Amino acid sequence: MPLEERIEFGTARQEPIMDPDFSYPQGPDLKRVDLACGQRKKEGFIGVDRAQMEGIDIVHDLFTFPWPFEDNEIYEFRAEHFVEHLPMDINGRDGLFQFMEEVWRCLMPGGTIEIIAPYFMSRAAWQDPTHRRAITDLTFHYFMHEVMEVTKIEHYAPKCNFKLLSRTFVLYPAWEGRAPEAQNYARESYWNVVQEIRFMLRKADLPLRKGDEVVR
Repeated sequence: MPLEERIEFGTARQEPIMDPDFSYPQGPDLKRVDLACGQRKKEGFIGVDRAQMEGIDIVHDLFTFPWPFEDNEIYEFRAEHFVEHLPMDINGRDGLFQFMEEVWRCLMPGGTIEIIAPYFMSRAAWQDPTHRRAITDLTFHYFMHEVMEVTKIEHYAPKCNFKLLSRTFVLYPAWEGRAPEAQNYARESYWNVVQEIRFMLRKADLPLRKGDEVVR
């Protein structure tokens, strides 16, 4: 399935589209977890946050690893406006690398994570003093071994592997009604055109290494 790329507006958001080439498990017992959800937990999800408040089902500091989940336990994660808060260093390693490795560990084969973050060319990415990193449209390529292999930096890859299913640019409403060509040019060239960016990633197998041993 080719990467799905969409443009949306804050006034008309859509649900992410899943990969039709993959057979997803079904059933009422599949666990969906909303990470660092605060008081905005998505319906049908288990809420996790470090502060005890209404809607929080599991109190846990997500900067502390491992999380209170078993390997391959979770069907779907959701992280809305959280990854930009991850420290550049947690106990000697990059916080985003550790976050993605933990997501990979907890997801069942074929499980997914939706990540929503302010776009790096938006004031929303920089106005909050608790933001620690900027998220671009290519940030999560570094968690895809096929991309790392092509660019000859697979030795740099973290101990996880994902397939990018979709990438959605959420534009400020002022750009609604503009021609697609103008929208595309503007989002690549100007600040404060794209407000936030959304990714849907699916857990993929780690590549085989020497002796057919999986690196973990």
